[in-house]
Amino acid sequence: MGWEWRQGSSLKYFTIPEWEAYGIQMGFSSRQGGVSDIPYKSLNLGLHVQDKPENVLEDRKLLLSELGAAWSDFALGEQVHGTNVAWVGEENGGRGLCNLDTVVQNIDGLLTQSLTGLMAMFADCVPVYFYHPVIKAVGIAHAGWKGTLGKICIRVLQELFQAGGKIEDCLIALGPSIGPCCYRIDQALAERFKSEFMQNCFLTPLGPGQFSLDLRKANRSLLIKAGVKPDNIWTTLACTACNSEDFFSYRRDGGITGRMAGWIRLL
Repeated sequence: MGWEWRQGSSLKYFTIPEWEAYGIQMGFSSRQGGVSDIPYKSLNLGLHVQDKPENVLEDRKLLLSELGAAWSDFALGEQVHGTNVAWVGEENGGRGLCNLDTVVQNIDGLLTQSLTGLMAMFADCVPVYFYHPVIKAVGIAHAGWKGTLGKICIRVLQELFQAGGKIEDCLIALGPSIGPCCYRIDQALAERFKSEFMQNCFLTPLGPGQFSLDLRKANRSLLIKAGVKPDNIWTTLACTACNSEDFFSYRRDGGITGRMAGWIRLL
């Protein structure tokens, strides 16, 4: 078992049944089932793009209804392609859901031991989900190339460790993102990855000065090196750029596109 599609009462989304058996509600939305118009058609959950705010709020309302959740049940971070991580509690419920002014500022990773759910927006970057069954904590990180290069996953693991959780007990899920089939980078960025990582199995030469980059494999290698057991990492190969029917893709769509949501919460 692993990541699989689920058709809910009104929306289609990705989830991991094994995690749900642990009492975790988690998933990743598709672009289907919302009210937004082209180029954000149709379930655009990102308020920070140029979609009509009233459409985005209706799309978020549809998602919350699917999850059996209220506006105050989740918190969102600002997502600045950095490596800052923040703990949130029930007092943070609702932040960023209705407007951008209330997001948890300047963070790309959220953690909680409360019943407040965590949500983040994606359109090619890797959604990284964390569950620590011993200290009853969950987390989510937004790992694009900048966050991966800055090792945001390690920052999250460090926070869990400082909270009393052994890294080898942590469960990780890597959700849909742009795959190496579609992600091309230049020589300069490839050299930055080579200088930061001990292994470069996630870089494939394509021609003079061109490489493909496997962000999921890069993050997985970081997690394993940090002490996460390989069997405790669930990875999907679903590529957001390849599948235009189900996913928005920043790179495929030239930057003018919607956002999917990744979410996780303790029940």
